[in-house]
Amino acid sequence: MIHFNAGASLRKTAAALCLVTASFGATQAVAEPELTIKAAHAASATNTGHLALEFIDEQMRERTEGRIGLEIFPNGQLGGERELIESLQLGNLDMAFVSSAPLGSFNKEYFALDIPFLFKDRESVYRVLDGEVGQGLLDSLERVGLHGVGYWENGFRQLTNNVKPIYTPADLEGMKMRTMENEVHIAAWREEGANPAPLAFSELFTALQQGTFDAQEGPINLFYDMKFFEVQKYITKTNHIYSPFVVLMNPEVTARMSDEDRAIFEEVFAESKAYQRKLAQEADDKAEAAMPEITFVELTAEQQAEFAGRMGPVIEMVKKKVGAEAVDRIMAIANGE
Repeated sequence: MIHFNAGASLRKTAAALCLVTASFGATQAVAEPELTIKAAHAASATNTGHLALEFIDEQMRERTEGRIGLEIFPNGQLGGERELIESLQLGNLDMAFVSSAPLGSFNKEYFALDIPFLFKDRESVYRVLDGEVGQGLLDSLERVGLHGVGYWENGFRQLTNNVKPIYTPADLEGMKMRTMENEVHIAAWREEGANPAPLAFSELFTALQQGTFDAQEGPINLFYDMKFFEVQKYITKTNHIYSPFVVLMNPEVTARMSDEDRAIFEEVFAESKAYQRKLAQEADDKAEAAMPEITFVELTAEQQAEFAGRMGPVIEMVKKKVGAEAVDRIMAIANGE
């Protein structure tokens, strides 16, 4: 005789229903957005730009009820900055933030932002980037298949090396120096007496470690994020160039958004700019405090003027590329004229 255990059967049925319900709930929880924006950058996952992308992802998922989200690839996983720009143009990538320097190779107008000692402080920076000039530069990227979304903060760039403290251009004489892939940067450091050469950022740590280069330059917070303190000893606060992060998208991505979602994205990005800039401004001070083993060199006004005084030929070079009128206008706005 077969005995039917009703209690056991009910328990099994209930367990099965719970499993199905749990599985359905899990499926709902990980449901893919209708539009997943593939975003990438060459910085670390602790960089303020990465944190801003995470902010956009969180806010877009929440405000669009899951219709739009980001998939983020940090640490140069999809290539260096030049490769990321090219991937955006080809439609292989949806969104990226890059330093402004590589953009000069795609749109010569961006060389104007690379004039050394153009900006004295953040107030002068924001007068240019957040005004007509900055928006005009973003709009000009449409001509080369890029949508300029806006500007985040990378920071003022400083000179670092592993040889000795640098106080004057004479101290740089013949020093092997990595620069960004930007002819204005290369020309500037040649004028300062260094022996500059470009290298992809993703390869820089190894190159410094192996002694291929003695020196490099960049924001202090990025120096810390990339652990360059393991292979460099000295940072000279030259503030020679302010480097924004330019946030770019493939134009087709925003075209695929509804008017409502596009408005939400613009609102979220505006919030991300304030959020990221605040983080970036705090990051340099935190990074400096976290590197007691690094020797920081504070230049006097006279010493900084000696570096700046060599930039005449570089300014003329940029004027030939961009146009003297455009350069003079940017310099006047930066100076508050």
